[in-house]
Amino acid sequence: MAVLATDANRKIIEQERQAHLRREAKLEGEAQDLSKLLSGVAITIPRKAGENDQLFGSVTANDIADALAAEKYTVERRRIHLDEPIRTLGEHKVAIRLHRNVTAEVTVNVTREE
Repeated sequence: MAVLATDANRKIIEQERQAHLRREAKLEGEAQDLSKLLSGVAITIPRKAGENDQLFGSVTANDIADALAAEKYTVERRRIHLDEPIRTLGEHKVAIRLHRNVTAEVTVNVTREE
């Protein structure tokens, strides 16, 4: 909304801007801390697969979020960046965008379900 550009209103706007910058800095610091914790995390997801290591189905961001939750890491599914779902067995690097300036990478090991 527009307000008159009085000295009092300018001070209020500046205080709101400073509060916003402090909140952003706090969120980015928390994201940095979580990134350090997640950097060494490797999760294993068992799936049924065919003879040439193709999965019957796929591993999605929701599956990865559930596996991280089982390891006591709470990450929203929408923060997990997959260009496309994982459809093969093996080790895959997955980016997790914790903040617009902070990204963590976890290792997802997709194994054959026994």
